[in-house]
Amino acid sequence: WISPRYQSFDGWVSFFAILVISAGILACGWFAVKADRSLTLPRWLLWLLIGAVVLRLGAGIFWYLALPAWGYGSQVERAGYVMSDAFGRDIAAWELASSKDPLINAFSGYREVDQYGGLLYLSAVWYRYFGGVSHMPLQMVVLSATVAALAVLFGWAFTQTVWGKKNSRLVAWIIALFPDAILLGSSQMREAFLMTLVASACYGLAIFWKNRGWR
Repeated sequence: WISPRYQSFDGWVSFFAILVISAGILACGWFAVKADRSLTLPRWLLWLLIGAVVLRLGAGIFWYLALPAWGYGSQVERAGYVMSDAFGRDIAAWELASSKDPLINAFSGYREVDQYGGLLYLSAVWYRYFGGVSHMPLQMVVLSATVAALAVLFGWAFTQTVWGKKNSRLVAWIIALFPDAILLGSSQMREAFLMTLVASACYGLAIFWKNRGWR
């Protein structure tokens, strides 16, 4: 039931690499917020953060395995993608990575699948240099699930800074379990990254306003 592309040695090495990088991203986010001495990070928040990653990654694996068997038979679902945008962008990223074209073409030559090119470029970089010899879409799901889950941490930190402890706990749980957040975080969608970028920007603005300084 596992695609042969995920059974090869280079496939496992690539997956291990993306897991290590994702763990590093989580650690960087955690210690970045921990550096704010006005906040005390509770243990339940760490477990909620890890749970949010597992929930989004689990959903992504479910789409990949279930849609080809139980979907409506569209090209997108047969390939294991729950979003047509993610399908077009990810396939284009693999084709670009497999070609001899410069990866900077992601920002100009693929407007039909990614009008901005940022996520396509990021995916192509990974596939060309670290992704192995076969296209393994779940690698980018690992990354999107990890980054999307960080919205829980930054959303908590922002709310704790502005509105206090009680509200921050509620916000963290809402972000972790909100259906759209899970859906987008389990696919190769830019919104998975944007949600966390917005939450971290709001937290950064709150810190700037409180401290009156860039540090």
